[in-house]
Amino acid sequence: MTLTTIWFFIIPFVIAAALPGPAQGTMIATVMARGRASAVSFVTGMVIGNSIWLIATIFGLASIALRYEALFVAVKWCGVAYLLFIAWKLWTAPVDAADGTAQKPKGFAAGMLLTLGNPKAVVFFGAILPQAFDLSALSFGDALLIVALGAALDTAVQSAYLLGVLKARRVFGKPVHMRRVNRVAASLIGGCALLVARR
Repeated sequence: MTLTTIWFFIIPFVIAAALPGPAQGTMIATVMARGRASAVSFVTGMVIGNSIWLIATIFGLASIALRYEALFVAVKWCGVAYLLFIAWKLWTAPVDAADGTAQKPKGFAAGMLLTLGNPKAVVFFGAILPQAFDLSALSFGDALLIVALGAALDTAVQSAYLLGVLKARRVFGKPVHMRRVNRVAASLIGGCALLVARR
């Protein structure tokens, strides 16, 4: 494994992580409605989910996972159901006039389920990793480095999204706006659930 081969992994990984999709849409809605804490847990779920698929690809488990399409479908629908639950909770949540926030569920499960239920992630890793590395010759240390690098890159990209939305939340996160923000966020999360369901 050389610096050149690492770049063959880094560049497509960052581009793919930065492309907006249902996970990013859900994260944006989560930040707007619930603030930094839940968004961090959502991003953590996303990163761990991607790391699991990365590990599976490195150790040759991806091809086995792809044979069990029913498992992907089950995880996907669990993610859709959880997103719809979050959307309903946001839509109906009373806003506390004291701080402009409502008690809402955390986002770790949603982030994890969205990532694990997306077979495109494992297909993507299965396409780029063999081009960048000789998977049959990787040592345990090499594999650990790739997973750590992937997790760090994913965290950095999603953190950029997070910081941008937090700035917007400072404007719209006042108590007078929170009911509207919650309902817009609920609609966005519901829309992301429908996008995931159609895949």
